[in-house]
Amino acid sequence: MLRMRLKFARLLPDFCQYASHMSLQGLAQHALYTRHLKTLVGGLVLVTLVMLVMYTTPTPTALILSAANSLRSEVLMAGESADAQCRPQHHVMFLKTHKCASSTVQNIFLRYGYTHNLTFALPGGGNYLGNPSLFKAAIIPKKLLPPSGKVDIFAVHTRLNFKEHSRVLHNDTRWVTLVRDPATLYESLFNFFHLKNGYNLDLSAFSSQPMSRLMELPRYGGKFGKNQMLFDLGYSDNMSVTQLRQAIEELDSVFDLVMVAERMDESLVLLRHLLCWSLHDVVVFTKNARRQEVKPTLDPQTRQTLRELNSADALLYDHFMAKHRRAVLEFGARRMADEVSALRSLRDEYFEDCGAREVKGKDSTLKFKEYSGLVSSYVTSNNSDQNCLMLSLPELPLVDTVRRKQLKVLEEMRAPS
Repeated sequence: MLRMRLKFARLLPDFCQYASHMSLQGLAQHALYTRHLKTLVGGLVLVTLVMLVMYTTPTPTALILSAANSLRSEVLMAGESADAQCRPQHHVMFLKTHKCASSTVQNIFLRYGYTHNLTFALPGGGNYLGNPSLFKAAIIPKKLLPPSGKVDIFAVHTRLNFKEHSRVLHNDTRWVTLVRDPATLYESLFNFFHLKNGYNLDLSAFSSQPMSRLMELPRYGGKFGKNQMLFDLGYSDNMSVTQLRQAIEELDSVFDLVMVAERMDESLVLLRHLLCWSLHDVVVFTKNARRQEVKPTLDPQTRQTLRELNSADALLYDHFMAKHRRAVLEFGARRMADEVSALRSLRDEYFEDCGAREVKGKDSTLKFKEYSGLVSSYVTSNNSDQNCLMLSLPELPLVDTVRRKQLKVLEEMRAPS
């Protein structure tokens, strides 16, 4: 900008000189004058436009949203007509499965609900509503329930109990959950929650153990163990093949979308279309995920052992991975590639404009900390921007933020007028 101003400052005296002598200099100087005039006028118009943009953009988030809308109009033209026919969905049940990138997806729902003044299903403290026991509607504190007894969004840890969950959800609620490759999930579960301490057994030794012994390992703390996804989804981790196939059919009929952790960006695109949300609504920074350098590499034999140990989860995963692939084909491979590219570009813009940076491992100077030193935290240089702050917050501080707001709103609603 400064270089442009200096250029025009240098041109201005020349322009004045040529203007004063134009009638005496002939055709060549007339042409030179004309070129200077066009340069000066065109440049001043450009500077004016740039200055208007600079001084009328109030916040980084506003700039991001403007960029997002522009991006959608150019890249997502094929989907705009469909979007115009739908209304944003404000009622969502997100069944948060352990170690499936569910904290990342949860951040989307918590941010959206907070900024749109929606209500949540929340415990009095922490981030669990029923686990290892199945969910019961009565465990939600009355002070955190709206007068109707219905909430807009359910996005904390729970064990699925369809009848009881339905008691606190609206009839038009969209049901969403997440699956992950069971061998990778079990490794993550085992190391993140230190199951070695409870089992007195290294994961590397699993492949040398009889499968009968591995199958008898108890759930660590009553919560964590084999076939974790099915357990979180409310089923026993020991079912016959017939019972398992019936359970998968039931889950297929309950959930409007089963996202796949290994296809996260594609899943986010499908999520936004299911809910009729904009692209920037599903932008998110990865949460509670171990850094690549601290993840052990599973040898083929151990991976096969873990898949056999989690054979029920493997059947569940294979079913919904196949369904995801069909959904992408129905959506359109080229259209999906365009939206994924747009989503990734937009995520990069948020990261830059929020001044975000990754903090690896534990850092005592951080105000908000992740559960473990194995995962990365995010800090932003622009905590005055609400969206940037919420994008960077770990799960527990964000749940606490949502809970404080909801308590305040509900107390004001109940206060005598």
